[in-house]
Amino acid sequence: MKAMRTVCLLVGFSALVALSGCVVAAGPTVYVPSPPPVCPDGYYWSPGYGCVPAPVMVAPSVVYAQVNTQYLSLRSCPTTKCGILASLDLGEQVQVLYHQGGWTHVFVPTRGLEGWVATKYID
Repeated sequence: MKAMRTVCLLVGFSALVALSGCVVAAGPTVYVPSPPPVCPDGYYWSPGYGCVPAPVMVAPSVVYAQVNTQYLSLRSCPTTKCGILASLDLGEQVQVLYHQGGWTHVFVPTRGLEGWVATKYID
């Protein structure tokens, strides 16, 4: 009788578990985004826009000027209060980088120096 009672309890418990909907679940799902589609040459993938044309990089034009006076001071900043880096000769060529007020930021390719000169002394 005791064995029959144990069997009934086991069958009843198994039926209860089966009918209760208990399910063994796996761990959390990890989202792995799919790689973007391959774009044709000259295009790149932009999320939300798709394949868009790649920007065209245009090199800035190089502007050169010549020193129009003898012993032009190449300075470390655009003011006469800054130190003199070098003295440039009449006719020496400089690459113009940009202007600020009455000063021009230049690169002297023959000397490998960069500094400031008064704009009125270069052509």
